[in-house]
Amino acid sequence: MQNAECRMQNYLAAAKVLDELMLALLGKGLTAPPHVVEDLKAGRALANMSARQQAASQEPGNAELEGKIAPALERVEMNLLALAEMAEGAAFADLWQGKIAGAYQSPPQAPPLAGKMQGVPRDAYPIRIQSSALAGCAPAEALDLTVTAQEDGYTLIYGTKENISVFLKDIRRQQEQQGKVGFKRDSN
Repeated sequence: MQNAECRMQNYLAAAKVLDELMLALLGKGLTAPPHVVEDLKAGRALANMSARQQAASQEPGNAELEGKIAPALERVEMNLLALAEMAEGAAFADLWQGKIAGAYQSPPQAPPLAGKMQGVPRDAYPIRIQSSALAGCAPAEALDLTVTAQEDGYTLIYGTKENISVFLKDIRRQQEQQGKVGFKRDSN
């Protein structure tokens, strides 16, 4: 059961390896049938959707969605491995089968955020800045900006584009006064 659970959570990694296999075959002059390409696109898109849902809710994936991902990627895997074996031999196909199995068993990684940052209103303009760069600067709240400290040592700040611009100019001015930014000229 552990292997099945692990496999369910790593469709993105498997889709990436299947992409690489398709490119390797293309490099050898072999083209995958259109239905295989379409299955890979569909499987990758569904895997991305499932991973984003998991990241947003911090819960296991949607069983219905994963029930659609698995057959699509399995069809792609079967067709590409058969094509690889016919063209390059069993050793080549076995090598790729091992890479695919390893991808399914690899630890899941958080998907990249698409578009806007989570927790930021649509009409807001967000920036992330190192928390240490904010020392000695005027408070962002004075410019009607929302400030959220993050675990990785950065601070998320968002508001109107104009207010963000004013805030960044203030930070730049402060750092220049402290000698942290800008070019130093030699006196030669």
